[in-house]
Amino acid sequence: MLKIKLFPAFSRNYRMVLAFCAFLLIFSVSLGYAAWMEDPSLAKQVIDQLVSKKFSALAVKMRATNWLGQLRIIFFNNLTATLLIIISGSLLPILPVLIGIIPNGFMIGLMAGFFEYEKVLPKSSFFLSLLPHGIFELPAVLLSATVGMVWGARNWRSLFKDRTFFSFSSHFKKGLSFLPLIIILLIIAALMEVLVTPNLFASSQFS
Repeated sequence: MLKIKLFPAFSRNYRMVLAFCAFLLIFSVSLGYAAWMEDPSLAKQVIDQLVSKKFSALAVKMRATNWLGQLRIIFFNNLTATLLIIISGSLLPILPVLIGIIPNGFMIGLMAGFFEYEKVLPKSSFFLSLLPHGIFELPAVLLSATVGMVWGARNWRSLFKDRTFFSFSSHFKKGLSFLPLIIILLIIAALMEVLVTPNLFASSQFS
């Protein structure tokens, strides 16, 4: 029987993978910000593409609803992303890094450089404005990547060592035990992003 706890046992394997993911996230943020130092015009093109392909439709939906609708949109968007990270990791352990950690970190760095370059927001104020929801959302992303990578590594180890997929379900249960904590983090992050972040962002802009 699957026992779900809010704070499951966090073994040494999980702690090591989490620390590795956190390092890659910070490194990716610095790379994204450094892109503006190397080639601002190219970095701006990347931002424009991201806005047109990823954020435009989302912004339209957000403007067309109230705060509760915005909360629902943000939560389910982030939940879908984190589930994709977990599932991808179960298939190939490196995928959570490639589709979750590095892209998110690089995008944060790009946005920080963009707002500073356009004289909208200093980078220090940008990161401060991310703090209310980022302090919950980023741990959820890191934890999802960690769960997916550990799950996938155990699946492949069972396949090569025991030559069987019978351990797949047990590894799945261990990874699934972290899902309630991830969901709670995402709910709080969505609340902060809707109710707190916009006001903090507006108050931090260049005068």
